[in-house]
Amino acid sequence: MPSELGALVDLLMAALRQLTVLPSDPALRLAVYSALALAALTLVGMLNVLVLSELAARRERRRAAFTRLWRPVLIASSMGEQVELPSLPRQRLEEKLWLLLMWANYQRQLRGSTKERLNTLFNHLAMDSFVSALLDSRKVHRRLLALTCLRHMGDESFWVSVAPRVASSNPVESLAAAEALVAMNPSRAMHFLVPLYIERRDWAYFRFKLLCKQAGREAAGPPLLAALKQASPPRIVALLEWVVPSHVAEWARQSLRQTPVSAELSNEQRDAVCASLRCLAELHDPQDRELVVSALDHPLPQVRSEAVVALKRQATIEDESQFTRMLSDPNWWVRQAAADALVALPNIDEPRLNALCEGLQDRYGRDALRRAIAEKR
Repeated sequence: MPSELGALVDLLMAALRQLTVLPSDPALRLAVYSALALAALTLVGMLNVLVLSELAARRERRRAAFTRLWRPVLIASSMGEQVELPSLPRQRLEEKLWLLLMWANYQRQLRGSTKERLNTLFNHLAMDSFVSALLDSRKVHRRLLALTCLRHMGDESFWVSVAPRVASSNPVESLAAAEALVAMNPSRAMHFLVPLYIERRDWAYFRFKLLCKQAGREAAGPPLLAALKQASPPRIVALLEWVVPSHVAEWARQSLRQTPVSAELSNEQRDAVCASLRCLAELHDPQDRELVVSALDHPLPQVRSEAVVALKRQATIEDESQFTRMLSDPNWWVRQAAADALVALPNIDEPRLNALCEGLQDRYGRDALRRAIAEKR
């Protein structure tokens, strides 16, 4: 028995020695080296995944603990309650970023005096210098976070730091800087931004329209009017609704007369026509009726819908036929607008509306009118 066990051990040792001896054939030797290298890379990759997973888990645990610590502080501060502030280590950049994200998220959700209380907490924590430093970060997401915080603060003392960011080649960053400037001083910001909007083709119309809404007509109107007097590009004409209608009525009429009636209009031309119709709708001027009625037959549904709404603002019972024919429009929005306009006509009663509904050949138009009648009841 011992001799058999010794023979087995000798056999195993011989096998191990054989495995450690590289083959003499160069091709086989290369195959062995390749297999060893692949095995080593696999082990390194697995180790890397394990290490990164552990680091991410630890980071998530730290962030969860940080959130549990600071969330009650932010909530209490927004409600005006006195609370002891936890320490915020200066060397922990990551924790300061977490706090800024939480603060900005609450600012986005809250309104009124609660926002001001959070701003007071922001100043008490002396985060302003940290946010200013983030504007010079090489990482875009940190600069965007800083601009978001400064927009919520609305402190004009940061104007000099934010204004250069409007010239960024990144449209997301430049528009974020523009929003911060409008929050600081709407009138000053719009005088600064309108000329840039004319030049920057990467600034989307709807984003700049939101900026005008944020600034308000009183702040946005004068620089837009000045831009119209210098030139009348469609990008500016499309923003007519943010100027006092009586000041820009001629531009609106000119836009409707000169813009080709075509389905191939650019987005800017289409938006300019729609804005012109909204402008004339606010004026209620009888001389504009012909322009508005002619737009009812425009090939673009967006224009037809705006024309229906504009005519509704100055409609009389004689316009019943105009709105009735628009109930057969192929576009859903146009039909709904026409139905709303019909039920809003002066001196029209429910029996007349029911008769119109029964006489419609288009079933989609009947559905739209039934919906409008039901909502009027």
